[in-house]
Amino acid sequence: GETPFEGTGGLEEMFFGGGDDAYMGGSKRHRRSHVPERCCSVPCTLEDMYRGRTRKMKITRKSLTPGRPTEKVLELPIKPGFKAGTRITFSGEGDEVEPGLAENIVFVLREVKHDRFVREGDDLHYEIRVPLSDALCGFTHDIRTLDEKERIKRLKKRVPVSNLTTQVIEGEGMPISKKPGEKGDLIVSFVVDFPAKELTEEQKDLVRTAFA
Repeated sequence: GETPFEGTGGLEEMFFGGGDDAYMGGSKRHRRSHVPERCCSVPCTLEDMYRGRTRKMKITRKSLTPGRPTEKVLELPIKPGFKAGTRITFSGEGDEVEPGLAENIVFVLREVKHDRFVREGDDLHYEIRVPLSDALCGFTHDIRTLDEKERIKRLKKRVPVSNLTTQVIEGEGMPISKKPGEKGDLIVSFVVDFPAKELTEEQKDLVRTAFA
């Protein structure tokens, strides 16, 4: 329901496997300011923006010039580290508004909510829920990264943690698109689950004894 491409200017997406080596379509061509443009929101997973991929978009368009195809497949390169709001422009690939002058097509990336991570800039935030007993006594937690080949980052906590505790793991965040080979940080926070019911007198005595 977000695409502005309708009728003869409709757009549909064909999903293919792809790498991250596609060229930026027409985005590096000279852009004439008077040329109209059409924008389309493209939902992307955090995995797409972490690993990079190429998506192929099949468009239909109005053509006034004889021989200009009314359909075309555009390769949309999503580079590792791209952010929500990134614009990828294909110059002159839309409807012809007059012979020889066609709209620019602009794809705007939109990040889909992730089930484990929250992105802020180049950093990733990760939350761990911890029972009170583990928060006090220590625990081990495995974090699955976003790499295509599953990789585990294991956290071993030996000191108590609280709702104010955070741990920064350097270089485990999102790739930085303008600095190939570099990544942001992974910031881990903790939510301690306290007992929902009142403790018995015996339990209270045990707790008081343990911390005496």
